[in-house]
Amino acid sequence: MNIYKRFLILISCISFFSCVQGRPDNSHLPDPQIKAGIAKLSGKIVNYLPKEDIEFPSMTLFLAYPITAEIVKLEIPINNDGSFYSEIPVECNMSIGTIYSSVFGKYFCINLISGKEVRLEIFPDKASNIKINLSDNIGLSTNDLLTLTDDKMALKFLQGKSEALYKLKLDDFVHQTTILMEERINSAINSVDLSPNAEKFIVNEYRLTYLKGSLLTYKEFISLNYRNFKSAEMPEEFIPEKPGKSYYKFLKQFNLNNPLYLYNHSYFEIFQNILSIDTLNISYIADTPIENWLIDVKANLADLVGFDSGQFYDMLAANAYAKQFNDEWTPLSDKQKENIKTYWGNGEISKILFRRNEEIVKLSGLKSAPVVNETPAVPIEKLMNAIVSKYKGKAVVIDFWATWCGPCMDALKQIGSIKTEFKDKNIVYVYITNTSSKKKEWEAKIKSFGGEHYYLNKEEWTYLLDSFDFTGIPTYLFYDTNGVLKNKHTGYPGNEKMRKMMEELLE
Repeated sequence: MNIYKRFLILISCISFFSCVQGRPDNSHLPDPQIKAGIAKLSGKIVNYLPKEDIEFPSMTLFLAYPITAEIVKLEIPINNDGSFYSEIPVECNMSIGTIYSSVFGKYFCINLISGKEVRLEIFPDKASNIKINLSDNIGLSTNDLLTLTDDKMALKFLQGKSEALYKLKLDDFVHQTTILMEERINSAINSVDLSPNAEKFIVNEYRLTYLKGSLLTYKEFISLNYRNFKSAEMPEEFIPEKPGKSYYKFLKQFNLNNPLYLYNHSYFEIFQNILSIDTLNISYIADTPIENWLIDVKANLADLVGFDSGQFYDMLAANAYAKQFNDEWTPLSDKQKENIKTYWGNGEISKILFRRNEEIVKLSGLKSAPVVNETPAVPIEKLMNAIVSKYKGKAVVIDFWATWCGPCMDALKQIGSIKTEFKDKNIVYVYITNTSSKKKEWEAKIKSFGGEHYYLNKEEWTYLLDSFDFTGIPTYLFYDTNGVLKNKHTGYPGNEKMRKMMEELLE
């Protein structure tokens, strides 16, 4: 999936909540409420005609989980008559996700309501346009739901004015970045017709996108900015200034206690950024009681964010556990469970963290120590055969991936349930990356999913991808127990197709 399409998904996977019982007042966005629940989605693609080239017709739902810090990707099968039904775990009593299907070739947003069945009707036409009917809305019109993924708006934001910011001192960088942010936001929202409610949350989403993509990640952003404006006479090496703690005082401008941010998927990404910044000196939560951990956190952050209480700190603590889940696939310790119960009792955050912990327990049961292999010392044209022959008598699934590749990391999470089904089967998982994945980060990531690993140089990587006509990652090769290549696929194919291709290897 290209960066542009990922951006469309990410700006649209936004969660909504309401503390109002019954049907919400659509004159304003409902107040937020975190809630562990199940939402039901049913409906039909009207005048649906199955396509012969789509073996497993489905819709993909992208949904934000703000407490467990994930954008989940859920496959919803489409029946032969065009109908569909799915029960979807949610972390909020109201949520909005983005739907896409190759059946109709469009992205659009829908809302989900915990404990309720929302019905969706989709009307595609011959010109590859769609209309939708939704049985319940939470303050956004049908036009809003279709327009929030509008190419024109995303393009205006992505291709707005750029400047050579690497020349600026830190305070000047913050000032100029803020000006550019507001210019891009205004250009984007003025390019389409949105209701005031839709404008409100998309402005917040864009602001959070800028916060996570430039201000909080200064070193990476400014290095890229230097490369973009670099001329032939400029030196190759560029060492950005290292921000001190006082640099982050811009956080006050974003009022991170604002409950409206709970609508936006990027909110949890801000917490993940903050937890990872060494300069902010936030310790790993480990077995520390939450109340004690927050005392130290507030000592470091309160002056920077402008407050010492509120939802921000609850979300930060919850995301600290989510970071453990997502980075390490490590379940909660008994002491951590006790700390969560002591601090949040039987509240919704506790329920959500414990629900996710059950999933992590299952995944960790599959996790073995990763095996890092030396690249076989053979001519480059014999490299793949040398790798596959090492696992003689076993079926082999080869995954070309990279630590910086968002779709690759999403796929690694999705395949977890499939690996559970094949736990005792004669199959081995081989993961291949190259030097574009920083070695230290690669070594940390592979601990979370085990398997057999190869770290290729650029020439080896390029040769293998070219030899199989691959143009992107994640990309997969499927070898049977006799070492015969049975299938190949670019992009995660979805769990149903992945399951079928793996079963075929064992026949």
